[in-house]
Amino acid sequence: MTTAEFIAACFWPFMAIAAFALLKARKTAAFPFVVNVVSVSVAAYVVLGVAYDRSSIIAVNDGHVGLVLLGLAIAGSQLRRPAPEGPIRAKAKALASMILIVLLGSWMAWYAGRMLFLDFMTDRLVIEGRVVRAERSSGRRADYLVTVAGRTVKVTTPIYERLQKFRPAVRLDVGRGSNYVYEIEYLAN
Repeated sequence: MTTAEFIAACFWPFMAIAAFALLKARKTAAFPFVVNVVSVSVAAYVVLGVAYDRSSIIAVNDGHVGLVLLGLAIAGSQLRRPAPEGPIRAKAKALASMILIVLLGSWMAWYAGRMLFLDFMTDRLVIEGRVVRAERSSGRRADYLVTVAGRTVKVTTPIYERLQKFRPAVRLDVGRGSNYVYEIEYLAN
């Protein structure tokens, strides 16, 4: 396990511990200290997440779980909102914005949840062959792409660096939702 995988694997347990610590220290003298520790730790995770988001498959899955939770939070935020009051036009406008926000949050949760479901609840796609091309997609958040046996899949940074340099014969287990390589086996040339 690499350092990036360890940090990514510790993210959700840390979030649970941080939430528990904040709830327990809520009305005590230690609350400002706990808030400072949690804030610094969350800031460190945000910086590491932005810098190393494609460094491990665990980090990629953490991002998908985070999108599901963010989408549910966005959609659920409208449930506590009081019913709009005032003229009919203002009510209709407020109701339309509430519906759009719920739809956006629902779509985010569905999109990322579908990827997670297909990656973990269905059989993985097995591809075997020689690496033909290793490239980086264009854009601000570029993906590392590898073409094996006529199929282009996404890989994490360490795998990309090895495959780009050597172009070996490989057997890949690819998630059907995210199209990321979960397992790689190097075959004899």
